[in-house]
Amino acid sequence: MRRIKLTLDYIGTAYSGWQRQPDRDTIQKRVEDALFSLTGERAAVVASGRTDAGVHALGQVAHFDTNADIPVKNFMTGLNHFLPPDIRILKAEKAASDFHARFSAHEKTYCYCIYESKFDRAIFLNRAVRVSERLDVKAMRSASFAFKGEHDFTSFMSTGSDTVSAVRNVKDVRVVRHSGLVKIFVTANGFLYNMVRLMAGVLVRAGQGKIDGEGVEKLIALKNKHAVREVMPAEGLYLVSVKY
Repeated sequence: MRRIKLTLDYIGTAYSGWQRQPDRDTIQKRVEDALFSLTGERAAVVASGRTDAGVHALGQVAHFDTNADIPVKNFMTGLNHFLPPDIRILKAEKAASDFHARFSAHEKTYCYCIYESKFDRAIFLNRAVRVSERLDVKAMRSASFAFKGEHDFTSFMSTGSDTVSAVRNVKDVRVVRHSGLVKIFVTANGFLYNMVRLMAGVLVRAGQGKIDGEGVEKLIALKNKHAVREVMPAEGLYLVSVKY
């Protein structure tokens, strides 16, 4: 039995998130079905985290166990042969038997993408979220400092989560304007349900002059799941990378 680590990217538009669900088309289902087509084995493919419906990934990581006598490097080309073009295996490598795509991860980075326009743009359809006015990126950066460090992020967690603790360590938040997009990068040791999308909503408000860093600090201090209601749409969110 070997444990194989996969790195993959995907456009999440057509799928109901990562996790396999009855009667739903999901990323996990597609990868597991491709693995069965390649090896004849039914194996669970475990990801670093469950991206939601419509969310994309540039560097999702997953693992599975197999008895198949296939060279490791051939898992990439073999799986891609059976996968649709909006899901691609970027790398396959042998992992230690105790490696776990989810529990071995110690840092993840997400990016939220926004474009500024009074009209919808076809080029950004399902890839970024529109705001009608030009955002003050400097004000967004200033407000973002309040997120850094270890905090109880209950105010930035949507209801419905079964997480035991809402304490997370946000190691970095960057706001940049690049190639026609405002991009919000967030790096942390872990994330709560909708945490980045809620953070992005508050930073958009900062870019509109509606809240500042002190206001963000007050929201964090509330530790109230109902304190922040601006959940930004899923299509602007990308899982960028996972570190082990």
